[in-house]
Amino acid sequence: MLLASAGTFSGFSLLLPVVPLWAVRQGAGAFTAGAATGIFMASTVLAQVGVPAFVRRYGYRAGLVLGAALIGLPSALLAVFPSPGAILALSFVRGLGFGLNTVCGSALIAELLPKGALGRGSGLYGLAVGVPQLIGLPAGTAIAENWGFGPVFVLATVLPVLAIVPLLGLPRTHQRTAEPGEGLGGIAEVVSATWRPWLPMLAVSTGYGALATFLPIVLSPTVAAVALLVAPAAAMLARWIAGHFGDRIAGPGRMLLPALAAGAIGLLVFAFLAERDGLDVVVVVAVALFGAGFGVVQNDALVVMFARTPAAQASVAWNVAFDAGQGLGAVAVGAVISATTAGAAFGMLGVAALALLPVAWKAGRAVAGSG
Repeated sequence: MLLASAGTFSGFSLLLPVVPLWAVRQGAGAFTAGAATGIFMASTVLAQVGVPAFVRRYGYRAGLVLGAALIGLPSALLAVFPSPGAILALSFVRGLGFGLNTVCGSALIAELLPKGALGRGSGLYGLAVGVPQLIGLPAGTAIAENWGFGPVFVLATVLPVLAIVPLLGLPRTHQRTAEPGEGLGGIAEVVSATWRPWLPMLAVSTGYGALATFLPIVLSPTVAAVALLVAPAAAMLARWIAGHFGDRIAGPGRMLLPALAAGAIGLLVFAFLAERDGLDVVVVVAVALFGAGFGVVQNDALVVMFARTPAAQASVAWNVAFDAGQGLGAVAVGAVISATTAGAAFGMLGVAALALLPVAWKAGRAVAGSG
């Protein structure tokens, strides 16, 4: 399952910044570039809602195999059908596959391992999906700029398809019972119960989706490749540190406020400097600062959700905030860039994150009070 997850997330990561760049190079414009990521993430969330019912009937293995196929096979068609409508349609299909894989992959940790190994299994799964993003985000852009889009589309097709091979060794595991929080009504209830950590998570995920989509468009190819490497690296490292030391140095929710502030400052500095010449190092530092804040918010928001609602419900809420935020960021920034500038678009996201600082502060106090 870990090998398969690495393969499918490689296909996802390679194309996350490349599809918007491909859309722009085909003359589709910034709005279509953002909409490609937005539609991908919207279909991801749509699939996540339906996955529990799917796996109860067909099993996790079938969900992962179908997800890998839906992520990989349409990738090759991007080169054949470069029109805006085709790009958006193929992004929708790929998003369905990604939704299947994110839910089935994380759920199988609990299904395949004993309770005493869940923490270590979750950590291994985090590496399996994190390292492909660390490599794939900058690699996809670098390959497209230096060797053309064709090799990227081929890799993004082959790696998820090859991931099907280890999946065939999985047992026919089914979800044992209906989980709380399934369906649209259940998700609404979960979001209502966890809205304080959910909103900061949505804010930083929105910023991450915008950066992943528009860094190759706003920055030079070299600087964009470096920034796309730095952002997920900082996020992955910060999330690991927050998870490893959070209970001892803080407590659930106590890191949300400074982490969200760091993310907001990173976005604002990037907005101010992204379109200015000669400040590439500072721009990369701003992206790294945002990435660090993003990583800590990921961990702390999930810990707070676990403290306020059952684990299954917390997982649904967290995943919806993560994926919907990325899609929202791509669409919103694409629309604003089309009408104004990149600085205005990213500045808007930074201001929105700052506006949620009181919510982040309340989230930490609420958990402390309930404890």
